Amino acid sequence: MADEKRPEAPLGARAPDDYEARYMAGEGVLYRDKIRVPGKFLLIVLLPIVIQLIAFGSVWLAGGPMPLTTLLALPLTVLVMAAILLLFAVLRITVTRAEVIVQYGLFGPRIPVGGIQKCEAVTYDWKTYGGWGIRRGRDGSWAYNMVGDAGRAVRVEWTNAKGKKVVTLLASPNPDALSRAINEARSVAAGKAPAKLRVAPEPRMAEFDADAEAEVEAILAEEEQKKERREG
Repeated sequence: MADEKRPEAPLGARAPDDYEARYMAGEGVLYRDKIRVPGKFLLIVLLPIVIQLIAFGSVWLAGGPMPLTTLLALPLTVLVMAAILLLFAVLRITVTRAEVIVQYGLFGPRIPVGGIQKCEAVTYDWKTYGGWGIRRGRDGSWAYNMVGDAGRAVRVEWTNAKGKKVVTLLASPNPDALSRAINEARSVAAGKAPAKLRVAPEPRMAEFDADAEAEVEAILAEEEQKKERREG
């Protein structure tokens, strides 16, 4: 529905966008990260479409028969470029109490917090992975990086459901905050929640009702005392 509101963000986490609210929700969200592809890269992606449009226009203005390859090339190019943008335009990461949800376009792992052995903010060289996107390094690690991330990322060592050790590199505009949130989630899972944990507890109406009743009683008592002093 158009008037449906997005869920409010817990303390310390920004409000989710539409995609995150629908596909990346979780219990006890601690942090959300989002990094977009730079605008200059979008121009590079759109360049093939512009070239196809110029070729199409040139043939049309010449008044000659339109080759079948020219007719098919433009929609095919548009579809390919749209797919690239859909898959690699945005990297989203959501940290909850139970897992770290990674979505690069439509792809990415769900890392169980209980399976994480180590997490730290790092700097890396994109050439180690041969580029940007979803890349596999020579050491077997996987990188979810973005052009323009300035080599900033979070390195997570974890064990998957099959018992296999995995190393995942997550590009981030704020790797220190992301790694801190993941380590806080680990502390919660281990029963050692830090005092500054940024998860907002869910409101309980019973507590609100009790507080409201106590406040009303205090106001009534104060008014009664004022009345007695005036009469006295």
